[in-house]
This record gives sequence, structure tokens and C-alpha cells, in this order.
Amino acid sequence: MQRILTALVLIPLVVALVLWGPPHLMVAVQALVALAGVWEFFRLAEAAHFQVIRIPGYLGTIAFSLLSAQGVMRTYVAGIQGIAGDDLESFGQAQASAFPLPAAAGAVAVIFLGVLMVAAMRPGKSLSDYIGSVATSFCGPVYVALPLTLLVWVWMQSDGPWHVLFALVVIWLGDTAGFFFGRAFGKHKSSPRISPNKTWEGTAASFTTALLVGLATGLYFWERESITEPIVLAGLLNVAAQWGDLAESALKRNAGVKDSSNLIPGHGGVLDRIDALLFAAPVLWYYWLWKAF
Repeated sequence: MQRILTALVLIPLVVALVLWGPPHLMVAVQALVALAGVWEFFRLAEAAHFQVIRIPGYLGTIAFSLLSAQGVMRTYVAGIQGIAGDDLESFGQAQASAFPLPAAAGAVAVIFLGVLMVAAMRPGKSLSDYIGSVATSFCGPVYVALPLTLLVWVWMQSDGPWHVLFALVVIWLGDTAGFFFGRAFGKHKSSPRISPNKTWEGTAASFTTALLVGLATGLYFWERESITEPIVLAGLLNVAAQWGDLAESALKRNAGVKDSSNLIPGHGGVLDRIDALLFAAPVLWYYWLWKAF
């Protein structure tokens, strides 16, 4: 019951934020979620006997998160210059095309890695501990914060909120169908070593549901000629989401815990809720790049 009540509260809030939230609030929520997710990742890493470098890790998380703040700056600059309406949309598209997000993310990653490599140089630390500490502390922010930045970046583009909502619906309904169908009819384990409860029947139900969401979207909501496009996108998002769920399950299995934390009543931790999204977000971002360029 607690799980259902939490979902009834969180889902409308997320949908409202995606459809009507202002850019500065979206960036702030993204940064908070990323910090919480990295905090959980570091806890899992420490439970698996890795040493993490927390302060540089959190600063790197914030740096990755702020890469999506271009939308806030766009609105601020547009307000100063008196840009509004269709001109604001054209202005935003020009800014998005001019802003080299991959280059900026690469620069942040290089600087972040350099800081970690220096911070990990502690007297008496063995080479294996040094490498493990640097790799783990680097992996957390890249794994959690960077995909969320890509997702918010798509959200800030023209029709971006609807694309993000589409991705969320594909993930949510696919996950729900996979869970209930797998529990009712699942007999063949798909990944017994990582996630013993997952079955091929649940996997197939999740993928089929995602395709149906893509089909319904293409028939009734997609403002493009090809009905195939949302179906293919939904299928790719679902595959990525299921891999993301397995990846987080592997982290928890290695740490010997059931949930990443207990931050969300009835649902475990933040990573337990966004694990699928972390792998699906880059798929949506590459789709946007393909359509934009």
C-alpha cells in the first residue's frame, strides 16, 4: 500500500514538472536527484569495499548537472533582450545548436578525472586501491548525473517536454507490465545471477508494452508522417531501460543489499527509481540529435 501511495503522489508531480515546470526548477530538481543518486552509488561502492572520494565526487556531480542550465540562461538572456513568443523558440534552437554539449561534458569529465587522480594520492595507499578509488568516484557522477543532464537538455528543446514524457511513459508502463506479467506467468529466468526474479516472459511483456505505447502514440499523438518512428524509439528506449535496471541490480548484488537506500517510502532509493532512465536518457538524446541535425 505504501508503494502505491508514494507512486500516486510522485507520478503526478513528475508529470507536472515535465509539462509545466520552469527551467530553473527543472535544473534544481535534476541536481538534487543526481546528488542523491551519487550518494547512493557511493554507499553501494563502500559496501562493496571500495574507497570513494566524496567531496570531489559531489562537486563533479554538480558540474555535470549544471551543463543543462543553458535553458535557464536562455530565458534570462531572452528577458534582457526582450525576446518572446516564436522568436524565443527560434532563439532557443539557435542557442542549442551553438552550444557544444558533448565538448562541454568532455571538458568537465577530463577536469573531474584529474582532480580525482590528485585527491586519491594518499600516503600508504596501494596501486590497486588507488585505481579502484579513482574509477569508482569517477563512475558514480558519470553514471548518474550525465544521463540526467542529457534528459534535461532534450526537455529544454522545442517539443522536448513531450518527448521526455513519452520516454517516461514507455519506461513506466513497460516496467509495470514486465513486473506483473513476469510474476503471474514467468517461468524462465533471464538473469538468475544478477536478478533472480526477472524472467524472459516479463522481459517480453515489457518490450511488447513499449511497442504498443509507441503504436498508440504514433496513431494519436505523433505529429509526424511516419508511424514507425515512435514504435522504433519506444523499442530502443525499452531495451536500454531494461539494461539499466539490470545494471543497477548488479551494483546492489555486488554490495549485498536489496535497495540502494530507503529515501523513497515503499520504493527503496533514488537509483531504484531512475536506474532504467539512466540508460534510456542517452537514447532519447541521440534521437533528438538525429532529428535536429
